[in-house]
Amino acid sequence: MAELLRPPEAVLLDLDGTLVDSERLWQQAYRVWATRSGVTLGADWWTGVVGTSLDGSIGVLAGDRSPEQVSEDVGTVVEAAVRLLADGSSGREPVAWRPGARTFVAGLDAAGVATAVVTSSPRVLLDAVVDRLGIEVLVTVAGDEVARSKPDPEGYLAAARELEVAPAACVVVEDSPTGVAAGEAAGMRVLAVPSAVPIAATPSRRVVASLAGVDLGVLAALPAPMGPADH
Repeated sequence: MAELLRPPEAVLLDLDGTLVDSERLWQQAYRVWATRSGVTLGADWWTGVVGTSLDGSIGVLAGDRSPEQVSEDVGTVVEAAVRLLADGSSGREPVAWRPGARTFVAGLDAAGVATAVVTSSPRVLLDAVVDRLGIEVLVTVAGDEVARSKPDPEGYLAAARELEVAPAACVVVEDSPTGVAAGEAAGMRVLAVPSAVPIAATPSRRVVASLAGVDLGVLAALPAPMGPADH
């Protein structure tokens, strides 16, 4: 008989592509940067940067650049994204809840499950999106607050420590292979909800089309991690 797993004590959520549809926001911000920097974006450029840190994305799109240039490039992308969030002239929301995400987060809160957002986005953008959509979680960890971005587990482990929950008692919800790798490296159960890039199911990972209908029963039935890393 399969082992019965308890519901998680904490659920750690990625932001972009998982809770929030921010594709339009980031695509426009990167295009602003590319135009200013003279960088040509290829046909499949977006899938190459999904789930990647901002500085890592600059490397993917522009090749080798000095640390100073990368810092300037990241600043341009972030500035463009912040302006897009503040600009309502287009008549279209730059960010929106992903299908089922708002109900999912509300259900976790009602059940008393601790929640956190762990993102590769910098603090200024994390706070702007959280405020815009009214996302309510106990802890938030931004990409510029960790030394190593996803797929390193640092952000997820930091959130678990702040929530005072053991990694094995956490579930990570992610939309990208990079984020999934970070959750698995942290020794946490993972639920994958792919957005722009496909994610394969494995014996230790369940993949769903959206968060619609996902509840504590689904999370409790997730397979245990293959082998929690020693952190």
